[in-house]
Amino acid sequence: MNIMIRKLTQDEYNNAADLSYQVCMECGRGDFTPKGMENLKFLVYDTSLMNALDIYGAFNKHLLIGIIGVHREKQHISLFFVLPHYHRQGIGKSLFDYVMSECNFTYITVNSSTYAETFYASLGFKKVGKKELNKGIVSIPMERNI
Repeated sequence: MNIMIRKLTQDEYNNAADLSYQVCMECGRGDFTPKGMENLKFLVYDTSLMNALDIYGAFNKHLLIGIIGVHREKQHISLFFVLPHYHRQGIGKSLFDYVMSECNFTYITVNSSTYAETFYASLGFKKVGKKELNKGIVSIPMERNI
């Protein structure tokens, strides 16, 4: 499989939103109350929120198979999803490494889903707080020094 990673154009952000929502529906439903699912949908389809992010995509041929969205000023991962069919193939790690090489971060934070906690730990993230419920979405605050 020949994966290409590049920064998405804002015209492609809707594709990133679709992928984010799809992966949450398939993998992370346990982390959302019904209100949380509504909030997630609102967040990923809110153009002004999405435009505040730099979003990078992983492509298999022309198919978008994974995305990572970072807020540069906050040094925070806001979105990070890979289609389930492509899990455990190094795509998430490749996306993360690519973004870290593009951004001069000294640290990076994320509010991990319970589903992704082990993945973030494999990237060197540590828990910095207890599991929390915010706007119907369960997350675990994590960070990593670069």
